[in-house]
Formats: sequence, structure tokens, C-alpha cells
Amino acid sequence: MAGTRVPWLAVLALAAAGVAALLQRWGAALVASLVALGVVGALFLHARHQATAGAVLPAGQVALLVEALADASGGSGQDRALVRVLAIDGPSGPVSWNGPAGRVRGGVAGWTRDSRWWIETTMHRVADPVTGNPARDPLVWEGRVARARPAPEGVGWMAGQAARVRSIIIERLRPGTDRGRALLAGFLLGDVSHLRPWEEEAMRRAGLSHFVAVSGSNVALFLGALFLVAGPLGWNSIRRAILGLAGLAFFVLLIGPDPSVVRAATMAGLVLLARPFGLRPDIWRVIAVGVGLLLLVSPELAHSLGFQLSVAATAGVVVGTGWFPKLRPRWLATSLGAACGAQLAVAPILLLAIGQLPLWSPVANVVAAPLVVAATGLGGAGAVTGLDVLVEAGALPARAVLGIADLSSTLPQIGWTAALLFAGCGLVALARRFRPVAVLAASLLACSLTIFAAPHVVAGAPVGPAFVALDVGQGDALLLLGEAGETVLVDGGSDGAKVRAGLARFGVRAVDLLVLSHAHHDHYGGLADVIGALPVGQVWYAPFPGQPDEFTRLVRAAEQVTRVTIPSLGVHRIGSIWLEVLGPARRYASLNDQSIAIRATVGGGTVLLSGDLERVSQADLDPPRVDVLKVPHQGAATSDPEWLVGTGASVAVVSVGPNRFGHPSEKLLATLRRAGMEVRRTDREGDVVIGLGL
Repeated sequence: MAGTRVPWLAVLALAAAGVAALLQRWGAALVASLVALGVVGALFLHARHQATAGAVLPAGQVALLVEALADASGGSGQDRALVRVLAIDGPSGPVSWNGPAGRVRGGVAGWTRDSRWWIETTMHRVADPVTGNPARDPLVWEGRVARARPAPEGVGWMAGQAARVRSIIIERLRPGTDRGRALLAGFLLGDVSHLRPWEEEAMRRAGLSHFVAVSGSNVALFLGALFLVAGPLGWNSIRRAILGLAGLAFFVLLIGPDPSVVRAATMAGLVLLARPFGLRPDIWRVIAVGVGLLLLVSPELAHSLGFQLSVAATAGVVVGTGWFPKLRPRWLATSLGAACGAQLAVAPILLLAIGQLPLWSPVANVVAAPLVVAATGLGGAGAVTGLDVLVEAGALPARAVLGIADLSSTLPQIGWTAALLFAGCGLVALARRFRPVAVLAASLLACSLTIFAAPHVVAGAPVGPAFVALDVGQGDALLLLGEAGETVLVDGGSDGAKVRAGLARFGVRAVDLLVLSHAHHDHYGGLADVIGALPVGQVWYAPFPGQPDEFTRLVRAAEQVTRVTIPSLGVHRIGSIWLEVLGPARRYASLNDQSIAIRATVGGGTVLLSGDLERVSQADLDPPRVDVLKVPHQGAATSDPEWLVGTGASVAVVSVGPNRFGHPSEKLLATLRRAGMEVRRTDREGDVVIGLGL
């Protein structure tokens, strides 16, 4: 990390090593030389990382040999998997290609980690590359699978057995049926693919995501169970070492080579190897040797945020467990100390990487830790024995952990300034005479941040009637806020995490009416994470012949939790919000023209919610007079400009994100501006908020 940020550090380290050598300070010379070596290695790794990110992707549809880096997630038709490209099929046969990590969608249900497949797809570059984990490479492309066939060659016997065991455990956990069972898969296997994106985000914001990063405690439980089952084979230290090392290898294959798993397994392996030789290394030597060996074998781990957090948290736990020797009961003192130590150790890394920390994470961890132990023990026993009653018993505390995450995720996140203030209180507390003052100051600071900081709600968010176009990227998620807190949500973009985050920013915890304007993914794709997760009073939708199966499944899922209807033309009322349904006036050939069009009256203003209406349906409607116009179809040139101008709106809102379609049309926007409309865009200002007070 230091090398990529301060490359000249290598020169200083080499100079320091030379001076130390001249002075015959060989220890200092060795340390300085290792620092210089690390910086130079970091520079080479960073260059390779950047080269991979800029890899040239083949054009058009191609046949690829890919290896799954994680189990596929999602249901049939909306499933996705993280993959690594091994080869491309060319005119003269397969050509080896160490390509960057990517994500494929559709037709990958049932894929397991390390399985290999021949697929046909078109590789589209991702607009904003993010670091893929466990690939430790940039995730630079995505594609939809046209055809797929298994390619089992290249998978070892032990890896195949581990995959079978993993499949059996997943089958017995049935994580797709319940949120508690989905979290159990995370506790036991590190598999969070069955959690909804907003649940993962809640775990992260609460500081609880390390519970689904399989590490030391899981390794200890696994080895304990292995030695218990092995009986006499595990009594002798040599036999125990051989059996334990084989078990660790299988465990890594079972869970996957995630940084935290590899780190924990390596440290456990060192302890097992030391015992037959009569060695009893302390935890600091185990950490130092284990981390050092891993970085020698795989230096790219230095760039892995997961590895950095795993090592720092382990060190923090070791230090923190002895911080509260006088606190009783002892388990509470140990848990609180471990949570505080881990939080303090990872704080600088998280602030550098993410820019914020969960303020109340230690408290959330102390409360959640016993529940995690109970869930893991019961769920693991149920998965091994096949007794579903034990799995269900483990799912109960897992649901409670998600409840803690839901609550804690709404509490403040702090940045550098607050973190430094807390660090100052901690330094002052080292002096016994000033300790009460430091504790009081830290408590007042924590309470003040909790009461006055509300980062999950937009600063200045309207409390009265308003129209909000949530920033969900390319697509629509439109929110009407009534005088008495009524909420109407029209569409939900394509990303569930984004629409959930958008609703949270405005403090929306329930939706009175959800409108599915039409069956295009950029309007309904994110709503699977709203329906069933938040209370929804009722749902409107417009059917269309041949609509996607995914849209049909969404409607059926909504029918299980609320009332679903096809709205009639005319005026409807949701509390203080009046909704006049204008269309669709008839059946259209285009799905865009089939959009539900609504003229909404909220407070003292009117808004046209136009979906993706195009010229054909616009010609069937007289342009309604409104104050705010939601420009159809992300501002595409598919609208009649004169019809839009005829609405007489003073503000035109374009809900749009990065795209390859040329949206919005600059010519169309110029026409709206000439008509006196103020044009506002979500891709330029984020959430667009327009107050509609009386």
C-alpha cells in the first residue's frame, strides 16, 4: 500500500539499509531492505493490476472457458456468477488467455466455486471497475450467457469432493427459502450469495460483515470436530498434525481461497507443525511467520483489502482480549475487548479504503457474537447430520443477527475527524488521573453523533410534500412524499441495493403504493429487494403479452405479500396524494408505449410520471398540464418534443445514468430549455428533490 502511494519510499529504505550496514546494525539493515523490497514489489504488482484493468476485450460473441470464483447467486433467469477466463476458442482451437475477472448472468444457476464451463457470451466492459474478491483482480467486464456446457477437465479429485460436500451442505441449509438460513450459509461457508444486497450492506454498515468472512473461529470449530470424529487417530501429535493439515487443505477447498480463510488455515497449520517438534509458539510468532510466508508465496495479497483487514483484526483481537481484566462476567470482558481491539486495528484501513467507520460496531459485535456462535453450532450440526430441525434452530439466532444489523446500520458512520477525536480520548485515558474525563468526553461525543448525525437521511430531506427522482443509475425510481408521510414509489431501477439505499436516505421504511410502470428491467429490476423487505400497501402494474419471465415472477412474489391490481383510468387517492391514471389508453405494440402514465397532485404541485412513453402513445393523449415533467425514457429522442413542451412544466427531470445508448438526447433537452423549462438530471446532481409545498 505504501509503495503505490509513496514510490520514492524505496530509495529512502535502500539508503537507510546502506547506512545501517556501514554502522554494522544488521537488524536495522535487514528491516530496511525488506521495506525496500516490499515497495519495489508493490510497484510491479500495481503495474500488473493496472494492465489487467485495461485489458482489451474481444469484440462480438465469443466462446470462453471460464472458472467460477464463487457459487452462483440468484434464481433462475436472474442468476449471476463471478468468473475468471482461462481460454478463448479461436479458429484453430482454444487459446489460453489469463483474462480479467468478470460477471456472467443467466443460465448459471447451480454453478459452484472452481467449476469450469464453456460459455458463449458478449463481453461488455463495466463502467466503474471494482476489485473482485476472491479474484484479487479488477472486475472489468460482464456478459449474459447464450449457451453453456460443463468442462470438468482440470478439476482435481479433492476439489471435486469438496464441491460435492459444499453442495450437500447448501442443499441441507436451503438458504434460498429464508433470510436466517441465507445468513447461516454465510456463517458456515462464507457464501453470502443468497443474502439480498441490502442485507449485505446492513451487515457491512453495522460492522458485522466479518462474521460471514470465514476465518480463525471457523477453522478451530472444523479442526475440533475433525479430531473428535477421528478419535484415536488424533491423539498422537504427529498423527494429529498429518490429519489436521489434510483437513485444512480440504477446508480451504470447501470454503474457497479467500484471504481470511488462507490466513487462518496457514496459522493453524503452523501450530500443528510445531507441536510434534515440542514447540509452543506464541500467537505473535504465529501471526508474523504465517503472514510473512503468505506474502512471500503470494505477494499480491498485499493489495487485498480482505487480507489486510483479516490480519489487522486478528492482531486487534489478541491485544484487546486483555483490556478489561476487572469486568465481570468474564465472557463479556473478553468479547468487548476483542471487539474494541479489532475495531481499532482495522479503523485506519477502513478509513483509507472506504472513508467511514460504524460508530457502534463494538456494541453490535458484543450483542451479536453469542448469537453467531449459537447459529453456527446448531446450523453446522444440522448440515452435517441432515436434521432440518437443527438447521431451523440455527436460523433463529441468525435472523436475530440480521435484526441487529438492520438496527445498527441506521446508526452513524464516522470519518477521519471523529475517529481522531476518539483516538485522542483514548490517548488521554492512558493516564489514570485523566481517565474519567476521557471516558466522559468520548461518551458525550458518541451520544452527540448518534443524536445529531443522520447520514442515512439526505441533509435537508423534505418532510412535507415533495417529488424525488432517486439516483439509481440508468433507469427510474421516482418517489412521491405526501403531507402526512404517505409514500408512492414508481419503479425501482435495475439495482436493488441502490433503490434501498435511496429510500433509506429519505427515511422511507414503508411504501403505501408501488407502481411498476412497465416490464423493462431498468424500471423493475431493483424492486425484488423492496417487495417483501419493506411493507408495501399495494402494487399497480400493466400487463403486456410476452413480458419477461422475471417480471412475471416479481408480480407473483408481490401477490404473496400485498394486493396487486391493474389500475383503471381515472383518479385514485393515496392519503393526501391524488393520482390520475392517464394511460395506457389501449394495447400497444411497443412495451414503452404500454407504460402506466400518471398525473400526480402532491401538496400544491403536479407531476407527470411518464414511464417510457413514446410518440405513438403520446399522440393518443392530450399533454396534461403539470408543474414538473419526468422526461420519458431517460430523455431519449423517442418522444414528441412538442408534446413534452405542451405540458407547460417549469421543471423537466431526467432520470439517467451512464449508458451506451446516447441518453439523454441533447437536441431534446435544448428544446425543453428553449421552452423555459429548468432541466435537472440525476447523473449530474444525484437525487433530484423538488418540494411541492402548498
